[in-house]
Amino acid sequence: MRMHTFATALPTRLAALAALGLLITACGNEPAEVDVPAPGADAPEETDTDTTNEDTEGTDGDAAVELVIETSVSNEDGLTAEEGFEEGTWTLTCAPVGGDHPDPEAACAEIDEVGGEPFVMDTTDMMCTMEVGGPEEARVTGHVEDTEVDTEFNKRNGCEIDRFSQVETVINP
Repeated sequence: MRMHTFATALPTRLAALAALGLLITACGNEPAEVDVPAPGADAPEETDTDTTNEDTEGTDGDAAVELVIETSVSNEDGLTAEEGFEEGTWTLTCAPVGGDHPDPEAACAEIDEVGGEPFVMDTTDMMCTMEVGGPEEARVTGHVEDTEVDTEFNKRNGCEIDRFSQVETVINP
């Protein structure tokens, strides 16, 4: 019978620990981001969101944020939308604040707080909890600062539920 000593088992254990460390690192603790500057990179200058100018017509594309938000409810899971969720289409501009969004000041404040990351985050390769938070969906197009936005929000897994909640005031005013 062959006996394994501590000296012969150590390399095997170290290799297993190293593989586990690589697996944990590869699980995606950081969200996959598209067109978001790296930390420490020259960030665009913050714009002052003057809420006193509520020009909703004729922004001529000069607003820092211009979005079209289309909300809907999916019927495929047989779930009901949370109370207060409305289907519809709104426009939103920030700096200057405007559009026909029901609460443009709060939506612009939320975008100032979270930035453009939720609008460009790609969760397709992320490990996410398997849960369905509801049938609410939203399609958002336009731009946040210099970043073009064309994305869909839903509540189909833990990552998407979190992403949806980051901009809930924008999507579900």
